[in-house]
Amino acid sequence: MVEVLLDTDQSYLDAAFILQQKGGKKSQKLRLPIRNGRMSKRLLWFARGRERLQFSPAQTECEFTIRHLTLVRVSLLFALDRMRSRLKCRQLRVPFKLINRWASYDATFRLAGVRVSYRDWVRKTEPNFWPNSLPSPGVINFLLLMPIDKYDSLENIAHVIYSVLAQDCGDWKLFLLPSENIKKNIFSSLKGYANSDSRIKLIDRYTYIAENNCLFFSRTYQLLCPPHALLSKKTLNCLQYVLQNKPYAKVIYADEDLLNEAGRRCLPDFKPAWNPDLFFSRNYIGEFVLFAPGLFKFPEIYDAFFKEAWDFSLFLNVLRKLKDPQREIIHVPRVLFHRKKTVADRKYLQKSQHILEEYFNDVGCGNVEVKAMKSNKVLKVRWPLKKEEPLVSLLIPTRDMLSILRQCIESILCRTIYRNYEILVLDNQSVDPRTLKYLSALKRYPNVRVLKYDAPFNYSAINNFGVQHVRGDIIGLINNDIEVISPDWLNEMVSHALRPDIGCVGAKLYYGDGRIQHAGVVVGLGRLAGHAHKFYHRNEEGYMNRLMCTQNFSAVTAACLVVRKSIYESVGGLDEEHFEVAFNDVDFCLKVKEAGYRNLWTPWAEMYHHESISRGIDNTPEKRARFDREAMSLKTRWSTDEGKDPYYSPFLTHTREDFSLGLNERTKAPLWR
Repeated sequence: MVEVLLDTDQSYLDAAFILQQKGGKKSQKLRLPIRNGRMSKRLLWFARGRERLQFSPAQTECEFTIRHLTLVRVSLLFALDRMRSRLKCRQLRVPFKLINRWASYDATFRLAGVRVSYRDWVRKTEPNFWPNSLPSPGVINFLLLMPIDKYDSLENIAHVIYSVLAQDCGDWKLFLLPSENIKKNIFSSLKGYANSDSRIKLIDRYTYIAENNCLFFSRTYQLLCPPHALLSKKTLNCLQYVLQNKPYAKVIYADEDLLNEAGRRCLPDFKPAWNPDLFFSRNYIGEFVLFAPGLFKFPEIYDAFFKEAWDFSLFLNVLRKLKDPQREIIHVPRVLFHRKKTVADRKYLQKSQHILEEYFNDVGCGNVEVKAMKSNKVLKVRWPLKKEEPLVSLLIPTRDMLSILRQCIESILCRTIYRNYEILVLDNQSVDPRTLKYLSALKRYPNVRVLKYDAPFNYSAINNFGVQHVRGDIIGLINNDIEVISPDWLNEMVSHALRPDIGCVGAKLYYGDGRIQHAGVVVGLGRLAGHAHKFYHRNEEGYMNRLMCTQNFSAVTAACLVVRKSIYESVGGLDEEHFEVAFNDVDFCLKVKEAGYRNLWTPWAEMYHHESISRGIDNTPEKRARFDREAMSLKTRWSTDEGKDPYYSPFLTHTREDFSLGLNERTKAPLWR
């Protein structure tokens, strides 16, 4: 057992112990994440004996002092029990064999955490999330629309048709919609399927009209079902059950996974509930969507099928017609479709850009710019600023810590291209003469003011005090350990904050070594709230490419948060009584969300966040007691232990922050949301 205690100028260090085999070239790196000022422990296994041990406290340049470092031999029974306890508290399987238990234990120290096998999840976890019995088939009729192009293989078409025939629900019809240029042998096979079952019809524009299908089409739910995925056996029965409980639903989409070459399920897409800004960045919903009757006429949907990016185009056409998308678009968090591997369309992203530009023009947002970011495989949507930039008031609470305060303010002044802003430094009882001298010198900047807050530290109260003195209509909450990276960060954040339906706007924050510190907040992680994709590397795409996408989150961190002053005041600002230090930003964002606004995170505003350097960490009994009180207040007020964040799948882990699979976690998964 090794125990390490470090004091460092970084909030986290990625330490490692390297075991070098004597006389050999092989080595093993055993990681140990260390937080500044806290004791860290882990087991080291010298499996062969006579290994050489090297300690590497940090993987990046920093200053540190080793306060405590011990290495103590422990018994095998103690080690087995220690490994079991660590795995159990993370709700992970405890292997019986020593070598397997060690591998699972060691994996818990990796930055990305433990990776659960999707095969295990399908076998052990997925069956528990289905209701014991779904209702017998009722009065809802389904029309499955299968557009067939020249690139679709007969084998894939056959597999999808068989998956439709295997459905528990029998109230369906399948329209096979061949393009004009499909091969003759495929066309003749399609005729055979149509002749073998009265529910299957071979349809084109003219056949459809001749057979008088207009009335049937206008009264049935239409499920888009291109021959790229098999339907789960319960797909139609599940959709019918959801519609019986949500009759107002206009659009329904579900989770999906991939079938590999061996026919095994892998790479699941566990999607969030309706997330409009994520959808504008990339079509996370996909091709398999159920539309309510009356949204389309048959010629309209038939013509769309054989154009590029047809799925993105159809969904945006539906958005134009919905009165309340947040209510009428339903997500079913169940894997209802198993995709076949297909060749990616290289023109899809470029075509999606033109389609989205047309959509914004049609809905009166012609000034919105859309750019295809080919390297990231996403669309970057830039919302317009007003002709006259609104005044933004940036609030920076501080107490001494001159070096980081100077770095923060100078990075804002020197790197920010947005010009109409003011900085309010909220001085909370600084006593260092150098700091006081610097604060006095800031008076030479016409857009910088220093306000004295002479009371004990209370982050919420300090910022509420600052808001009373701002001159701008836009407020920016900025920690004094922030350092600007992207020059247009404020342009990006203000452009979103000005949108009438957007509340709080958060930025992409990094630790000093370039790893992700903040990329949105998921409510329910650790039964409280946690940062999505924490510790991922700067250029990683993240789960479902989400680190590259502007998107909605339930909350964002107040280390760098922009919001309209009117919204801030309407929800009562930060809660000074219940959240003096921790979780005040989560509580504030949830109040803004409850008031009807969408909170948003953008990857296009980048900064370093040298986390908690100025305030320190909660390592005293008083601080721990205060933290526990605030955690209980958050849990009581917002039921964070239920894990119901709409922008996060209930099937992903709630014990870590890495978007990995959850296994054996006691999290309820609604059948719709």
